[in-house]
Amino acid sequence: MELQGTWTKDNEGFMEFSLSQLQRLYEAVTDAYHERYNQYLDELDDEEEAHYQALAEGYEMVNDYKTIDGQEEFATTYYTPTYVLDVWYELDPVTQKRIYDQGFIRISSKNNPEV
Repeated sequence: MELQGTWTKDNEGFMEFSLSQLQRLYEAVTDAYHERYNQYLDELDDEEEAHYQALAEGYEMVNDYKTIDGQEEFATTYYTPTYVLDVWYELDPVTQKRIYDQGFIRISSKNNPEV
């Protein structure tokens, strides 16, 4: 399963998605990552060790450049044991600078073909 769509930020900074299923999955994936990472952070009181413990279970968040649909994009990628979620910004067609209040999202399932 793979879903793609767009997102925008409203005046209060909340993300709105082109499909309600994208919002539901975005929240599920990001919540799962943060829940696991924060659990280890609370237990270990060490950010680096919390990162490695979460990573050992398949949970990671990466901010870096990534090739998406043949384009090099600066993306935030969340990995969980079940999903890979990519969020990246739209570029202004004239200046090619990132537009920080709108962009794209892609969520891919690792295991199950249907959600």
